[in-house]
Amino acid sequence: MTHITKGANTPVPAGLLRVAVCRHKVAGTPAVDVSALLLDAAGKVRGDADLVFRDRPAHPSGAVRHVGTGDSEKQLAEWLELDLPRVEPAVQRVLVAASCAGGTFGAVPGLAAQTVAPDGTILVHYEVTDAATETAFVLGEFYRRDGQWKFRAVGQGYDSGLAGLATDFGIAATRPAAPRGPVPNTGVSKVAGPPPGALPLPGAMPEPGAAGQPARAAAEPAGPAPAAKAATASAASAASSASSAAPPSSAAPPSSTSSTSTAPSAPTASSASPARKSSPTRLGEDFRPWTRSGRGERVVSVKLPAGPVIVEGRHDGEGLFCVDTLDDDKQPDRLVLNSARPRFRGRGLATVPADRRLRLRVQFHGDWEIAVRPLSAARALRTGEEATGSGPEVLRYDGPAADLRARFDGGRNSELFCVHSHEPDRLNDLYDYKLLVNELGRVDKTAPLPRGPLLVTVANGEGDWRLQATPIPVRDGSAAPADGVYEGRGDTTVTLVNPRPGHPALLEYEIGNADDRGHEVILLDEYGDSDGEWMNGSRHGERGSHVLFAAGQAQRALQIRRAGKWRLRVLPIEEAPLLKDPVEGTGSTLLRYQGPPTLLRLGRTTEKAGYLAAHALNHPRGQRTLIADTDTRRRPVVGPVWVAPEGSCFVRVQAGDGVGWRVEPVPLDEAPVIGGGTERVTGRGFGVVRHTGPETEMLLTHDYDMLSDLIHLFELDENLFPVRHIGRSRGRHRLPNGFLQIRGFGEWGLEQRR
Repeated sequence: MTHITKGANTPVPAGLLRVAVCRHKVAGTPAVDVSALLLDAAGKVRGDADLVFRDRPAHPSGAVRHVGTGDSEKQLAEWLELDLPRVEPAVQRVLVAASCAGGTFGAVPGLAAQTVAPDGTILVHYEVTDAATETAFVLGEFYRRDGQWKFRAVGQGYDSGLAGLATDFGIAATRPAAPRGPVPNTGVSKVAGPPPGALPLPGAMPEPGAAGQPARAAAEPAGPAPAAKAATASAASAASSASSAAPPSSAAPPSSTSSTSTAPSAPTASSASPARKSSPTRLGEDFRPWTRSGRGERVVSVKLPAGPVIVEGRHDGEGLFCVDTLDDDKQPDRLVLNSARPRFRGRGLATVPADRRLRLRVQFHGDWEIAVRPLSAARALRTGEEATGSGPEVLRYDGPAADLRARFDGGRNSELFCVHSHEPDRLNDLYDYKLLVNELGRVDKTAPLPRGPLLVTVANGEGDWRLQATPIPVRDGSAAPADGVYEGRGDTTVTLVNPRPGHPALLEYEIGNADDRGHEVILLDEYGDSDGEWMNGSRHGERGSHVLFAAGQAQRALQIRRAGKWRLRVLPIEEAPLLKDPVEGTGSTLLRYQGPPTLLRLGRTTEKAGYLAAHALNHPRGQRTLIADTDTRRRPVVGPVWVAPEGSCFVRVQAGDGVGWRVEPVPLDEAPVIGGGTERVTGRGFGVVRHTGPETEMLLTHDYDMLSDLIHLFELDENLFPVRHIGRSRGRHRLPNGFLQIRGFGEWGLEQRR
């Protein structure tokens, strides 16, 4: 089980999962209702079916279901079921949300979210520790990363309740005008109708031309949304309250695209079908920009060359502004722009169909302007120069392969920031893109940018952002360099040559992560087949040291995956620091130990939590064994250092980036003793016990919540190598004389039985 804190993320299996939103069973606490929201690439729901909750318990795709409530002696839980392979390609994130009836989440004890495998194994546990006055909560999200899935602990609360949460994800409403006859309602909703128990929404605004509002030429009327049919007076009242409770968006400076905007003009017969210039460019055809202006909800159409285009939107008011493309049935097809920023300026991509006009639906309660431009109008992203902006944008990159540094100020409320790259031969499918950045809140991240020409889009960015591309020289790492340094960038296979065959070597590494999953390094055998994962970014960090050629091989092939820029350096093993006294460090480090078998105390020294463990490795055997694992806790743990008969070994401290540690050799006589009058010993976490009596039966206890049954007991030989796995659960075991290693994470006890 992986314990994560707010803001952290971890990979999850791409299969059938269940999610439990748990709380302690205490009388008088508020009730909690759980829901799931399926979000597209713009971070919004596509319709009412994308909201799954108790009264609408299944998504049409079958990918998400609400499966009911569990009730035990101490806990209550509401359960969702996710079949990740069945999640539609257009869905990028599945949010796990909750609302609190009759109170606040600060009064809900033990609020947590658990991801559970089909066999009941808890994969991820996230406990909410900072709830206060919130009445709605986004606990976590499942999201895609290059075809795989991860879970992030979001922990974002809303004092404005379900209304505030709904507004953030495309379920929005505005205060209706007083009913004086046929008055248009300018509220905008991204769902077809108010589901039972969810935030009620007002009816959609009438078609253009109603109530004295003449429809402009070349504009198609937008029919009433399904939500209008279900709206009632009480729903309008609830929506009015929801609108006033939602927090306002922060103001932002106009985007730099405003300088290129064409002033809007009223459509005329001559401009209804713009003249074409038959001048194909590398990224699409050129044509004369087309502009329109309007007010409220409108559908406009234009005949343009088929293919991708830039849609530019702007307004000087406040409220939710949405632009969608419509399909043959005049139903929303793709969300192009979606923002609640005041005085909005932004750009997105749309596709002009080959067999019909491009139809755009604009939703906003005030005046707006839109323009459709060819891809040649995209802003240039040049190497070595910084591009800045605010909100969605389209840029063109024509440089070599580079590192793209992306910075984002986080917006008003830790907004989502997404950056995509689109290759020229895949522009006909705008969902076929490479995800470069997908983060919440403040961002300062470097991602690999492919060689141009290509388009770079800021798909989400409700705040100020900066992008800068820096070309990276790539050095061929297939040869053995004299200085032992191998460099490169991106995914590759590199063969490292041992400068002293028959001896191990020290490997220093710096491997940038290409995405949030972190890099992965696979050992390959002489036939090119995998020998398994050797390192990864989450557990080994982006920089550190490791032992290479542990069995004295002449060379080893490494397959590097999900990497940005990387650098490897092979050094003599004697350059590894010698472990004699206490040693402190940060990140993964290889140490040398020379001396008799000993114990080792391992502890974390920094506030930053993360993976921290230690292994013993032996040459020439090339084997390793686990010394101790802290389970990301601060409490120090003790384990055995396996020393070869020659009196030496390597100690590998394995830690994530920024995780500080301290290791210290501990004499064998400091191990707790059982026998010779002592009938019981206790401890917590990893430990070593010395049994001084004859072989006898003992009772092993372990208390660690749902993992209490998971504890391992090993017999150690005279060199402290684990020669026999005695048991893997608590209970009675027959234990020999000598040293024993206990591998558990909770409180344990060992007691002689008479």
